[in-house]
Amino acid sequence: MSKIATIILVISILLMVSNVQAAAGSAVEYPITITDASGTTVTIEKEPERIVSLMPSITEIVFTVGAGDKVVGGTEDDYYPPEAQNLTKVGRYTTINYETVAHLEPDLVLIDEANGEETIKRLEELGIQTVMINPQTMDEIMDSILLVGTITNNEDNAQEIVDGMKLTIREITDSASEIPDNERPRVLYIVWDDPIYAAGKDTYPSDLISMAGGQNIIEASGWPTINLESVVSADPEIIICSGMGGLSYQIMNNTVNNDALETVSALKNDRVYPIKDPNIIELSGPRIVQGLEELHIYMGADWEQKGYTTLTEESQTQIVETDEGPEKEEIVQDGDNATARAPGFGVLLAACMMVLGYVRIRRH
Repeated sequence: MSKIATIILVISILLMVSNVQAAAGSAVEYPITITDASGTTVTIEKEPERIVSLMPSITEIVFTVGAGDKVVGGTEDDYYPPEAQNLTKVGRYTTINYETVAHLEPDLVLIDEANGEETIKRLEELGIQTVMINPQTMDEIMDSILLVGTITNNEDNAQEIVDGMKLTIREITDSASEIPDNERPRVLYIVWDDPIYAAGKDTYPSDLISMAGGQNIIEASGWPTINLESVVSADPEIIICSGMGGLSYQIMNNTVNNDALETVSALKNDRVYPIKDPNIIELSGPRIVQGLEELHIYMGADWEQKGYTTLTEESQTQIVETDEGPEKEEIVQDGDNATARAPGFGVLLAACMMVLGYVRIRRH
């Protein structure tokens, strides 16, 4: 069984087990006082029984630590775990319906910085307690999992999840540390092909690329647009294509058929890869270690022996399915160079990340 499959199995088992039983170990004694991601000191008087999550990554964390049965509301962007799709929807993470939130009578709303200051203000006016979860690094993701575990009285589950993540991270980074800097492949990670949106510094994909043994060719922060001439000049050896709803495969198809990029090493050496589920890389949840493992497959020196053929065959299947499936209405075909027209959550998230990048620049 591959490491990715093993991690998926472990997380699935944790989800199943944690949804039917509380942590068997230590119990949290309320009230508790914590400091959230905004630096605000928050006192939680009792174990939350009605939680609303305003960000898909937070929803994943809450379910994974074992408090999924306490979640009464989520966003329209919540797709994982599958149970999250059945939550009462309070809008998208950027367009919250406050009346719906209030109607759910939550005793805790978990928010992200990307929800915006207006969201915090409106929830305060409604007298609803909030805690901000806003990890920016891998370490902060694990800290957030532990924090949610404490808040929801699932500390042991949270610690077990974090221990497993640390083990995977250590195995991969130890392996990648053996690759000399001048031998690390140059990588371009894109979430859109027309124009090209790429992951720059201060993004999860960039961090994961480095941890997996590659080097991101984009020096700019956030999610900049880049022109074709810049891509040709930088000559990436690997191009990773990421897009929701099967668009990863469409973006890859567009890229490999773009004549302007024919001299790029990634195309000449057939190293343009799709990410089947971008959420495992771009969302700050516990599955991000799966994304790290997938990127490590592509970065590793022995990548040819790590399932590349299987992934390529799968990608070709997905391209056919995308062309003939429900996404067809959202994709405009133009000969061999189809252009995705529907941004969906992936690009909305990218836009959000650009805003966050701007905010972070201002902070520093």
